[in-house]
Amino acid sequence: MQNIIKRTTIVTIAIALYIAVVLIVLPMLMPKKGDVIRIDCTWSEISPDFSPEMKNACRKARMVKPT
Repeated sequence: MQNIIKRTTIVTIAIALYIAVVLIVLPMLMPKKGDVIRIDCTWSEISPDFSPEMKNACRKARMVKPT
């Protein structure tokens, strides 16, 4: 009987810890309103996943010389 209580206690603590970690870490990974999203333009010219607007933005970004 004591083994069952110990196991359920350990499982309960593990589940609570998992939920706490998910609730703390998940909001950190979600983009916030106003955050800048960085797009890697390396494959923009040949990738079908880039929209024409994104391709144009990548072209403009490549034309600007870094300071």
